Amino acid sequence: MLENYLLEESVAYAKYGTIAKTAEVLGLTQPAVTHSMKKLEEELGVKLFIRKPNKLYLRKNGKYTAREAKKLINDNLDFTKKLNSLIKTRLP
Repeated sequence: MLENYLLEESVAYAKYGTIAKTAEVLGLTQPAVTHSMKKLEEELGVKLFIRKPNKLYLRKNGKYTAREAKKLINDNLDFTKKLNSLIKTRLP
C-alpha cells in the first residue's frame, strides 16, 4: 500500500515542477523529496520521471499518477470530513 506522503509529494511536484520548489512548499529537504520520488517509482514498479542532469521531467505516466494521486487524496479528505460529520451528528 502506498503511503500518503508519497502521493502528496508527487502531486506537489506536478504542481510546482521542481524538486526545490516542492521541498520548499512542503517544508522538506530536496534530498528527502528526491528519495520519495524514487521510492514511489519503486513501489509502483514504473518510471515516472525522465532524469536529466539537475532536472526531472514527468513522463506521461508520471502526470497520470499525479492526477490520480490528487483524486485519492481528495477522496480521503472527503471521507474523513463525512465520517467526522456523521460522528458529531450522532453523538449527544
